[in-house]
Amino acid sequence: MAFLKFIIVAVGIYYLLKLIIRAMFPFLVKKTFDKMQNEAKRQQQAQEKKEGEVTIDKSTDKKNNPNKKDIGDYVDFEEVD
Repeated sequence: MAFLKFIIVAVGIYYLLKLIIRAMFPFLVKKTFDKMQNEAKRQQQAQEKKEGEVTIDKSTDKKNNPNKKDIGDYVDFEEVD
């Protein structure tokens, strides 16, 4: 008798959870989609620049190591006739 009661309760809990998940899934998907959309919009606004605008991003590695000298980049080129 206890086994039959356990089966009935387990099936009832299964269907109850199934109903709750089915009701909440669209809400969770919409919320996640809205978060992703807002993050993409924020990143796009941060990257918007005017045409011809130049930005220089300095790395923080130079600040952490004072012995490192900033001597620039070496560019190899050939003369064009």
